[in-house]
Amino acid sequence: MSARNPLDFIKNRFLRDAATLQVSGVLNQASQVVSSVVVASLLGAHGQGQFFTAVMLQGLFYNLLSIGMVPAAVSQVAAAATRGLQEKVADWLAFLVKSYLLVSAVMIGAGYFVLPLVSRWWFTGGEGTAGAHQLGIWAWWLTFWILLDTPRAMTQVAFHGTRRMLALGQMDNAQELMRMFLVICGVIIRGDAAGAVLGEIASRALSSFLALRLYARARRDDGPGLPAFTEVLRRVPGFPLLRGMRLGLRIGAIKTPTIVVTTIAPRLLLGGLAGMPWVSYFTIAQRFMGLATMLMQGVSRTSMPALAEQRAARDLPGFRRLYLRTTLLTGTAISSLILIGLPFVGPVVRFLYPDDFAGPVALCCLILAVGVIPSSFAVAVDPFYILVDRMRQNLIICMTGLLVTIPGNVLLIWWLPETGPVWGQTLYLAWVLVHFAYIANYFRHATSQDEFWRA
Repeated sequence: MSARNPLDFIKNRFLRDAATLQVSGVLNQASQVVSSVVVASLLGAHGQGQFFTAVMLQGLFYNLLSIGMVPAAVSQVAAAATRGLQEKVADWLAFLVKSYLLVSAVMIGAGYFVLPLVSRWWFTGGEGTAGAHQLGIWAWWLTFWILLDTPRAMTQVAFHGTRRMLALGQMDNAQELMRMFLVICGVIIRGDAAGAVLGEIASRALSSFLALRLYARARRDDGPGLPAFTEVLRRVPGFPLLRGMRLGLRIGAIKTPTIVVTTIAPRLLLGGLAGMPWVSYFTIAQRFMGLATMLMQGVSRTSMPALAEQRAARDLPGFRRLYLRTTLLTGTAISSLILIGLPFVGPVVRFLYPDDFAGPVALCCLILAVGVIPSSFAVAVDPFYILVDRMRQNLIICMTGLLVTIPGNVLLIWWLPETGPVWGQTLYLAWVLVHFAYIANYFRHATSQDEFWRA
C-alpha cells in the first residue's frame, strides 16, 4: 500500500459512490431535523407525536407485507448489470413494480378496516375513541403513497443496482426536500397532524414524477444499459412473482423484525403507554442519532453492488478485504461521532425545540447510543449474507435474537413505561455482536476460491 494513498485498499469508484451518497445523506438528515423543528413549533409535542404515530402505523402494516422486495431486486439488478444482461435487469425491475402494485392493493383494501381497528385498540386510553379512530384513518390515507411511490421505487432500484449513485442521491434529496416543504405547508394550512399526513402523500406523487424524468435521462448516459419504462411495464404481467418472492421472503424475514423492533414498535408502544409527546421525543432522538449514523447509509448502499462485483468475479480475498475495511472504517467513524456529540444534544435541543423537549430527547439519545455504537459496525452485514447465500443462517441468528431480547423488552416496558421501549431497542441492536462472531467464523473457514464460489 502506498504511503501517499492510504485509502488505496478501497476502489476509487467505491469511495466516489459512498461520498456521493454521504452528501445526499447529510442533506436528507438536515432536512428531517429542520422539518421536525418547524412541526414541533407549530403542533407541539402531542401533535407531532400523532403525525409520527400515523406514519408508524402505516409502516407496521407495510413492513409486514413488503417482504424484502427492494433489497432483493437491488441484488439481482446489480448482478445482472455486472454481466451486461439487460433483459434480466428489466425482469427484476418488473418484479419490483409488480410486487409494489400487489402490496399497495392489499394495503389500501385491508388497511381501511385494519388500521382504525388497531388504533382504537391501542390508543383509545390516551387519545379517546374518536381520536384513536381518526389516527387510524390518517394511517390509512398513508397507504396510498405505496401506489404513488411505485415509479420512484423502481427508479431507486435501477440506480442503486447499476451504481448510478449521483442520480440516486439527487432523487433522494429532491424527495426529502419536497416532503419537508409539503409537510410544513400542510401543517400551516390545516393546523393539525392531518395536514402533515397529506403533505407526506403529496410528496410521493411529485417524487415519482421526478424519478421518471431522471430515469429517462439516465438511459442516455454512459452507464450500464437500462430498459425503457414501457418495457418494464410490458414484462410486469408475465413475471412469475414467486420467483422473486423466494429471495424477498428470506430477506424480509430478517429485515422486517429489525425495522419493527428498532423503529416502529418503540414509537407505537410509547404512544400507547407514555403518550404522544414521548413518541415525538423518541423520534427526534433517533433523528439526532441519525446525524452520526448517516455514514452507514451511503456506505451500505454502495457496498451491496461493490461486493456483488467481487462475488461475480469469484474474488474471495477482494470480497473479504472490502467487507472488513468498510466495516472497520465506518464503525470507528460513527462511534467517534456519537461519543463526541452526546454532550451537545441537550443544549442543541433546548435551542431548537420547545422547552419540554430537551431533557427527554437527551435521555433517549444516551440510551440509544449503547446499542447504536456496536450496530454502527454492521454496515455490510446484510450484503454479506445475501451475496454469500447465508440467509438461512442470518434468519436463525435474528430469530434467536428476538426470542432472547423480547422477554427483556417486556420487562423493561413494564418497569419503565417512558424509556422501556427505548432500552428495548438498544438491547436488540446490541445483538449484532452475534452476527459479527458468525461472519468472522465464516471468513476463517472459507479459505479457498472454489468454496467461496459454491457458497
